[in-house]
Amino acid sequence: MPWFKAPRSLFYQLLLFFGLPLLVLGGISIYTHYFSAMNAATLAYDRTLLASARTVAERLVVRNQRLEVDVPYVMLDSFERNMNDQLYYQVISPEGKSISGYSDLPVMPAYIPRSSLYPALVHFYDAHYRGRPIRVATLFQPVNESGVMGMATILVAETLESRRYLAQQMLLAALLSQGTVVILTLTLAYVLLKKVLRPLRKLSGMMLRRDPGELTPLPMVLPWSEMQPLLLAFNRYIERLRVMVARQERFSADASHQLRTPLTVLKTQVGVALASDRPEQWRESLEGMSITLDSTVALTDRLLHLSRLKAHERHAERQLQPVNLAQVLRDACFSRLPQARSKQIDLGYEGVTVCWVAGEGLLLTELCANLLDNALKYTPRHGIVTARLMMEERQGWLEIEDSGPGISQEHTQAALQPFYRLDNVGEQSGAGLGLALVKDITHYHGTRPELLTSATLGGLLVRVRFALLT
Repeated sequence: MPWFKAPRSLFYQLLLFFGLPLLVLGGISIYTHYFSAMNAATLAYDRTLLASARTVAERLVVRNQRLEVDVPYVMLDSFERNMNDQLYYQVISPEGKSISGYSDLPVMPAYIPRSSLYPALVHFYDAHYRGRPIRVATLFQPVNESGVMGMATILVAETLESRRYLAQQMLLAALLSQGTVVILTLTLAYVLLKKVLRPLRKLSGMMLRRDPGELTPLPMVLPWSEMQPLLLAFNRYIERLRVMVARQERFSADASHQLRTPLTVLKTQVGVALASDRPEQWRESLEGMSITLDSTVALTDRLLHLSRLKAHERHAERQLQPVNLAQVLRDACFSRLPQARSKQIDLGYEGVTVCWVAGEGLLLTELCANLLDNALKYTPRHGIVTARLMMEERQGWLEIEDSGPGISQEHTQAALQPFYRLDNVGEQSGAGLGLALVKDITHYHGTRPELLTSATLGGLLVRVRFALLT
């Protein structure tokens, strides 16, 4: 058994979808035409049989108290020599004796009902005579003359060649007419489907010949309005893919550039240590390498966080759960107290103790950590960093305020982009990923960061608003 399943052809499926019902309906139509033709032929020829039986009944006479029939020679000749069929007749007296005609004609079965189409006591039935199928009309003629009373029976039979010939001619006409309609319809459907599917084949050929790196929109090669949404969806997907690829290429280029610098510095420090014979030079180089490795690890960690967040946002549904943002922010402040003490920075928290929002705990922790790290990193010694969480009605806002150099209003948008560094940070250096990661985390939670100037401390005030859980 093959491991793959061959794709089904849309062309042949549509052709079968149209052709099969058409063939079935054509067959039903031909059958009904033949059935109607047989009924019409039977009705017409039965009327002729009845007329012949009545003609014979009119020739019944009573002579010498005996029932006789006087059938002229011309009528007998017509019975003997019809154009296509052989005719037979028989006359039976009320006593049940055959007085004229073919005495061995099949008698009428007992279950044959009287015909309701004619005002006469006539019965029609099918039988076989002399090895040939026949149609028999049995007419009962009352007789009450010269002492003869009773019901005479006249049987007129006919072979079925003329009936069948007429039915065959009507069947042939139905076959020709219906067959022409079916063949013409299938031919038109074949041509139409070929024409309709030609643009799809053209589009498939364009896609197969397209270079893997080409992300330009597809041309509108499908002329039907029903297929325009499909092309529009393709082009929108291609545009999203183009933006994603461009973003990844930019991110990869920037990341490789950012990693190249500390690795070059690290290599230089190793070279200096290897070239020196003094232990104090080794120690100085090792301390420099430790600082360089710390910054490289931090940069790599931020890059991985940013990459995971973008992938998680693209490929997974948001798994938001109730999170106490106040607890998350307080824990982040406590964990950074040693860092604040090392620079003698006054790190404080103020605001509510409980604030429930819909979010992802790890990402909100990373958000608070990045904001506090940036504030502590760029705030000079003996400065102030304040973390604040306030609530009002259905909204809560998180604020990180510092006494550092701040960010001018013309640079607030650029500061949120990856690898962007400001010129007013003094001796501090970084990868420029902290605020970019903050931007992506807030976007994941349906909000955005606001970069403002602190009115009290003079530095940067970062504010993020969250919708509260009710």
